[in-house]
Amino acid sequence: MAAQPGVEQEPGPWVAHGQRARDLLDRHAFAAELLTLYLDLLEVWQVGWERARAERPHPSKVAPWAVDRVLPEVVRATDASGPAALAVASRELAGAGGLELSLAGWLAGADLEPVERYLARASLWPALVALGDEAGEACAEDPSPRDERHCPRCGGLPQFSFRTGTEDRLVAGRRSLGCARCGHSWSYSASSCPCCGQATGAARTMYAERRTGPLVGREDDDEPSSREAPTFPHLRVDACGACQRYLIDIDLGRDARSVPEVDELVALPLDLYAAERGLWKITPNLMGF
Repeated sequence: MAAQPGVEQEPGPWVAHGQRARDLLDRHAFAAELLTLYLDLLEVWQVGWERARAERPHPSKVAPWAVDRVLPEVVRATDASGPAALAVASRELAGAGGLELSLAGWLAGADLEPVERYLARASLWPALVALGDEAGEACAEDPSPRDERHCPRCGGLPQFSFRTGTEDRLVAGRRSLGCARCGHSWSYSASSCPCCGQATGAARTMYAERRTGPLVGREDDDEPSSREAPTFPHLRVDACGACQRYLIDIDLGRDARSVPEVDELVALPLDLYAAERGLWKITPNLMGF
């Protein structure tokens, strides 16, 4: 996709995301279609980010701006690289018009249908990233509280959690949550549920992958060497028995190359495992998982 004339070129905020997506694409055939679409969307977001920085849409006008300046390219990318059903549904919704309401609904915390949610997230993302701290003003009427379980910038729900590296492998690093709506991250307790705040150990469970599938607990360092290496040694399901919600937790200490937003997308086996146990993700990711 060609860059916009007259706009100074910068690497943009998604260089590491693209590198990580290409790396995971080579390693995980099951996520090939998803990652191919994601890589195409990164190009759309780069141009959208440049446009937003050049045109500086007012936060209150982000939804109509994104419908005009980004949504058509999101539909094009989805048609070219996405699953057939998603491509058809995206074309039909875009052709019917009225998606400005869907984008405004996403900014306001509305519960959208999956394809509407996908188009809203993908179309708004570059503008919200470009706006930075002003992104919260685009969600000024959002009823979501600005408490510790919601994004302090825009009031959005967390998409994932991630932990920084630590020299002691037996000790988890500091935990942060990543916002599903504007991409901002904030510190959060390592011992509390990001959905309901439950801190009782008996109500909270971590599922980490092992050779025979995800099991409770971390991978033990002293297990027999014949055990196959896990596909996702740095990912876990952080589940709460009180509210039956979960999110994917990314341990950067176990894989420093991880980009949480990208690694969360390919955690499909863990998402399926959680679903089998009656758990619901706090927020479905961009691809609906």
